[in-house]
Amino acid sequence: MKKSGFDCNNHPLTCPVCNFSTTDPRPQDLGTVKGNTERYLHTDFPLWKCPKCLSIISIQPVDFEDIYKDYPLNKRQLDVFAKGTLKNLTGRLLRSGVKKTDTILDVGCGNGIYVDYLKQQGFQSVVGYDPYVEAFAELPSDKAPFDVIVNNDTLEHCDDIYKLIELNLELLRSGGLLYIGTADSEPVNMENLEPHVMRLHQPYHRIIITESTLHNIVKRYDVTLVAHYRRSYHDTLRPFSNYRFLDELNKALGHNLDHAMNEQHTTRAFLRNPKLWFFALFGYWFPSAAEPAVIVRKN
Repeated sequence: MKKSGFDCNNHPLTCPVCNFSTTDPRPQDLGTVKGNTERYLHTDFPLWKCPKCLSIISIQPVDFEDIYKDYPLNKRQLDVFAKGTLKNLTGRLLRSGVKKTDTILDVGCGNGIYVDYLKQQGFQSVVGYDPYVEAFAELPSDKAPFDVIVNNDTLEHCDDIYKLIELNLELLRSGGLLYIGTADSEPVNMENLEPHVMRLHQPYHRIIITESTLHNIVKRYDVTLVAHYRRSYHDTLRPFSNYRFLDELNKALGHNLDHAMNEQHTTRAFLRNPKLWFFALFGYWFPSAAEPAVIVRKN
C-alpha cells in the first residue's frame, strides 16, 4: 500500500483518542489502503497512526448515511457459522452474570442477527439499535435503563468513541453490564498495510485503538472491570468459525466483502485455494488479529 499524500500544512492531525496533534506527522505513521467492499475496492483511504496512543485514524471524512446505504455486512445470515461465533460471544456474557431474563440492548446491531440469535436462545427481552438500518434506526430509550448493553464491533465505526460510550452508560442501569469489543491497532505496521485490510476495513473503521487504550478509556468512567479478552470472539474451535479463516477467505476473494456474502464466490474460492480448508479447520491455532474486549459493571 502506498504512503499517504495528505497535506497537513493547513489541516493539523489531531488524535480524537488522546488529543495528540501535529502538522508534521512522521512518514512511518502515514499510510494509504484501499477499501474492502465492492464499492471501495479502487478507492485509496489515507490513515494516520497516532505516535502517542497508537490509535489508527481514518483521515478522510465520510457521510455515514451514504457509506452505510449498501453496507455488505448488513446482509449477513444467521447461519451455522455465525451461530458458532455468536455462541462464543454469548458465553462471555453468561460467564459475567447475564441472565436470560435481563433486558438487553445491542448497539450497532446491523441487520439484527445477534438480536435474533439471543431470542432463539431464550433471552426474553432483547432489542437492537443501528441508526443506519431502517428496522433499528430508532433508539429504544423508552425501554431504558437496560440490564445489559452490547457494544460489539461498533466503537471503531464512529468518530467520537467517548460520546458512544457515554450514550451506552446513560442507557444502562446502575449495576448493569456493558460489553465493548473492538479491533486492535497495535500490531499494524503502517509501512505494510496489505496484511491488515480486513481489520482496517475502510472507510467504515474510523478509529482503531489498542487493547491498553481500551482499558484506559473505560477507567475514565465510574465502572468496574468484570472481564477482559484479547482474542476475537470469532475464534472458536468450530470449523469455519475463526478469525484467521475469515481473513484468508477475504484475501482469496480479493478483499471484496460483497463476494464474501455470496455463496457462488465463496465456493469458487474454496475450489481454487485448498489452503482455505486448512484454516477453516485449524485457523483457531493460527490467529491473524486480536479483537480486545472488556465487560464492565456500571457503579
